[in-house]
Amino acid sequence: MADELFMKTEIHFTHANGIPAQSYQKFFTYFQDEFDLKSIPMIGMNPQYPITHDWRYLVDQIIDDVEQQFQGRKVVGLGHSFGSLLTLMSAYKRPDLFSQLVIMDPPFVIGSKSAMFEIAKKLKLKAIDQFTPAGITLKRTDHWKDHAHAYTSMRHNQLFRHFDETCFQDFLSYGLQEDTERGGLTLTVPKVIEAEIFRTVPAWWWRTPRKAPVVPVHLISANKSPFYKQGFPQGIQKTYQINYSLMQGGHMFPLEQPEKTAELVKHIIAQQKK
Repeated sequence: MADELFMKTEIHFTHANGIPAQSYQKFFTYFQDEFDLKSIPMIGMNPQYPITHDWRYLVDQIIDDVEQQFQGRKVVGLGHSFGSLLTLMSAYKRPDLFSQLVIMDPPFVIGSKSAMFEIAKKLKLKAIDQFTPAGITLKRTDHWKDHAHAYTSMRHNQLFRHFDETCFQDFLSYGLQEDTERGGLTLTVPKVIEAEIFRTVPAWWWRTPRKAPVVPVHLISANKSPFYKQGFPQGIQKTYQINYSLMQGGHMFPLEQPEKTAELVKHIIAQQKK
């Protein structure tokens, strides 16, 4: 009878740009005893939800996935980077789907920079590739002979060098796929898709109401994250009254420190329930 009465808290997770959800499997394991965590496998690859300048269809993809996977039950919205911003945008549009949010290092463009960024996007200026990681993304190697060569090529570059080893191995398993044209392996999320997502990060926050969604929301950043260094979490706290916590590490902290990150997320969820 006690088991029947016990209902696990439900979490909907959305991944970072270019990092399929299954890459986070080790992070997910720390939730399995207390939570029912479901994730959206991949964002940006479904033609029914195209990438546009305001991400409206990607937001719809999150909303549709929550509705399909949880059948009307409210969820904790959890996301990382690009995925956390989509989760936040979904909560503004459909707050009835969420009980609370934990957003991990969102690329939340605010203040005077947001207006300049929006202009650069609309005029399709080449400068947009300097404002975002799009330019670097397009220069990335995206073809390898096999997993061993991919490991050697990527393990020590800036993005992956601090990844937990299991998380990195999971990324190799799910972030790479067979290259049907060239042979060998290529990225599961093509770099042109990843770059287009970076180029279209919404910068419309300067036109929105200066308040958080109606559901509780907490932001986690990291001391070496470029977003923290640029003052994004601090600005969000001041303008939107969204509080934040700080991890040690870089922008990819859920995959660098999966256990510590999961423990902090669970603590925040418990605090926001009170």
